[in-house]
Amino acid sequence: LLAAAPLAGEACRPRAPAADAAGARSAAARLYAIAARHAPRDLPAQAQLTQAALTAGDYPQALARIDLILRATPPRGTQVFPLLAQLAADPKFAAALADALARDPPWRDGFLAYLRDPRAAAGPAAGRVIEALRARGALSAEDYADWLDGLLPQGRWGEAYARWAGTLPPPPDGRLPLLYNGDFARLPSGRGFDWRLARVPGVLAEFAPAPGGGYMAWLRFLDRRVGETGLAHALLLAPGRYRLAVRQRAAALRGELGLQWQVACVGPAGELARGDPFDGSFDWRESTLEFTVPSQGCAGVWLRLVNAVPAGAGARLSGEVWVDRASLAPVGTG
Repeated sequence: LLAAAPLAGEACRPRAPAADAAGARSAAARLYAIAARHAPRDLPAQAQLTQAALTAGDYPQALARIDLILRATPPRGTQVFPLLAQLAADPKFAAALADALARDPPWRDGFLAYLRDPRAAAGPAAGRVIEALRARGALSAEDYADWLDGLLPQGRWGEAYARWAGTLPPPPDGRLPLLYNGDFARLPSGRGFDWRLARVPGVLAEFAPAPGGGYMAWLRFLDRRVGETGLAHALLLAPGRYRLAVRQRAAALRGELGLQWQVACVGPAGELARGDPFDGSFDWRESTLEFTVPSQGCAGVWLRLVNAVPAGAGARLSGEVWVDRASLAPVGTG
């Protein structure tokens, strides 16, 4: 075949293992390189050269080969992405990988999605790659927020909070409140440890401008069955007892029992408390709720506005509710 077609890279590659078995490793490497040069889509040749580059510590060259493999066969990402995350435990490889991702290869989005996947268990190496990308100005704020949110289902709330807090302007007194943006002074981002407002069928909702400045959460229920309303806030709290205060008003809010605030742990501890249900029409008023965060079984805490009757015919809700302030404070023991 080589006599008839000297540029057929696939014909060089089968000779390489034979040369390697005979102890001619430099000849084998040369044959693999010829095969990869003339047949870039020849995956066995690219794989051999990738392994050789990794062994030699030539991470940019290894990643150039991996880039070719993933461009030629995108489905191989399911096999290659875990390997990349594992190799990123080496800071030098993580830096080289960030350089490769900064060039925006077609497999970049797939790899970032892999790092966000709680089933992937990419671990601290993922953070090393993400922060390296961010340092290069090659990661959008949205992509970074997506990755931080991906840490929560993995139970890595402490890491997520520390990294999220690092994106905020320094607070005047050097400390963030237990419930960030509780007064809705800033438009909630819907990410990290800020207010969120998810889309829920049967609910119209938005963070609307408040008459006195700032914002407020507005929810209108369309007389359909609703469990969670979509309004939630992630919290990272030390073990102890806390008091929640929320200011809200309602107009023609109707349900079997109405709405209530729920505080629940992520982990075996489960639900910690529910506030008194409310419905009907009323002007601005404050409701309070006390709860205790246990020392175990609680990686993080969700504050949610939920239907007091989460399922069945009694879960129908209609009317409107507004929320413009919430605060959280520890409760003393003595």
